[in-house]
Amino acid sequence: MTWNPKILLLTGSYGNGHLKVTKTLKDMFLKLGVDQDNIVESDLYLASHPILTKASKYLYIKSFTYGKKIYGFLYYGGSKNKRIVSYDFLNKYGMSTMKQLVDEVKPDIIVNTFPMLVVPEFRKRTGAQIPIVHVVTDYYAHKNWIHEEVDRYYVATEQLKCDLMNQGFSCEQIKVSGIPIDSIFEEEYDKQALFDAYQLDSSRPVVLIAAGAYGVLKDFDETMNKLLDGNRNQIMVVCGKNEELKNTLETRFAGNKNVVIFGYTNKMDELMKMATVMVTKPGGITLSEALAVQVPLILYRPVPGQEKENALFFESKGAAIQVERPSLLLGSILNLLEDEKLRLSMKKSMKALYNENSSEVICQDVLDIALYSDKEKMNRIIV
Repeated sequence: MTWNPKILLLTGSYGNGHLKVTKTLKDMFLKLGVDQDNIVESDLYLASHPILTKASKYLYIKSFTYGKKIYGFLYYGGSKNKRIVSYDFLNKYGMSTMKQLVDEVKPDIIVNTFPMLVVPEFRKRTGAQIPIVHVVTDYYAHKNWIHEEVDRYYVATEQLKCDLMNQGFSCEQIKVSGIPIDSIFEEEYDKQALFDAYQLDSSRPVVLIAAGAYGVLKDFDETMNKLLDGNRNQIMVVCGKNEELKNTLETRFAGNKNVVIFGYTNKMDELMKMATVMVTKPGGITLSEALAVQVPLILYRPVPGQEKENALFFESKGAAIQVERPSLLLGSILNLLEDEKLRLSMKKSMKALYNENSSEVICQDVLDIALYSDKEKMNRIIV
């Protein structure tokens, strides 16, 4: 690659999803030949207002347990015509840091993986001739993604493309790329070798429960015990960064060979590939990883907001089952385990929704946009 553009990658650390997308894109840019020094990552809000951002992240985390109604009110209040937080505040939040970043980095293109109005608003206010692209990381685009100064949207589905076109964007501005995930989820695998490595029985169903970094599935001991009745099923639980939950489950299920407990793991691809059914929260990245593997999903108690919108979309497409009440979780898992026809139907729906090689599609297109923009600048200079 003879021409090496400067790429400014903007992200947000509200959960792990945006950070994972940013890492995936950076790895692909490197693979396509961009120099490492030419790729600059920034958590813009954290860099701008660290104390306020940490406080809002704390409230975001609490929304998964105690503050669902409040979070939903803020989310949907901000997605209609009337906003709880004014446009002016959202447009300016992080503006000085944004200007400083652009002055220091001098990017040829800005790639945004977090819904921040300040990014396109920066160009609107300054007139900076820098292409801006948004990588939408959910199956629904909140208003904070939407701005007339965005040159290209990368979205997960044709339906989302239609939604954006209905808001005035042209077909050429929107590319259905899928959401970037680690390519390891798309790799071929030896299923028996995986079962042997984790000391599980490949002839019996496996339920994968992603309890999440914030322990949103804390009270499910009874459900696990009933799933294990009669030695029928096996369970893998991922506790994320919740050490208390991990220690509790390891103590309660010590010696049970049908239960495997994990803390934080970078082997989710392997666990998904072994799973007969997966119980999880409907984050955009997790859903995209599940699409690649085509593991039947139960989406448990989605938080109002992007999770709920993701869950509604997947349910409408026959790609997942949504469960709102704890009392219904066990029955939903057992029904899906016993209904092979339903599982096959879900897998078929998931395959239809999945876009392969999304990170390569996005990064190659970003490089094309940056190169075209550079040529346009040179032509203007010559003229």
